[in-house]
Amino acid sequence: CFISLFFVAACATAPKQVVEAPPSYQSTPQSTPLRMGIEQAPKLVEVQDAVKRVFKEAAVIDTTYNPNFLVGDFNGDASQDIAVILKPVNLDEMNQDLPPWLLREPRSNKPPTVRLRIEKDDMLLAVIHGYGTNDWRDTQATQTFLLKNVAGSDLHVESGKDFAKAHSGKRLPRPQGDLIAEKLQGTDGYLYYATATYSWYDPKTLKGEAQ
Repeated sequence: CFISLFFVAACATAPKQVVEAPPSYQSTPQSTPLRMGIEQAPKLVEVQDAVKRVFKEAAVIDTTYNPNFLVGDFNGDASQDIAVILKPVNLDEMNQDLPPWLLREPRSNKPPTVRLRIEKDDMLLAVIHGYGTNDWRDTQATQTFLLKNVAGSDLHVESGKDFAKAHSGKRLPRPQGDLIAEKLQGTDGYLYYATATYSWYDPKTLKGEAQ
């Protein structure tokens, strides 16, 4: 009898076995938003939307040029930008006191203190920098350089590597991204981004911000 009571007491005081609970459900981490493929060719309506986003009704795409827009990483930030040739349609808006773009004239010798103005016959090249996951198509992509009198013919994009290879042995600038090659007033040259602005380089005269 004593043995039976001891056995019952031992069972009552023995620690209970802890049963591990099954793992609770864990949702999979949200994936990073997908970027639009940079190889996707821009559609005219997309380019028009980008121009209107920045310039509203003040300027439109100049259809007398072919091509009149190019896509590339022109400021070297790994985001696709778009360069578009424009013509002004509202000079008051184009010459507003605080425009949402940076007006530059890469081939001018005017001192930087002289305020630039846009005239009705000016050739304009707008470079809209990409932003976010959709690059230049993004609704928040508004950082824009408006370049005066540098819209030419035979526009095409050239990588910095190809540019350096094609002009090996010459005094060259150091572009931060892709270059815009073109023929301007009978001269072959390049627009490139470096030191926070766009400049012009002429491979024959070696004029440019050579490093």
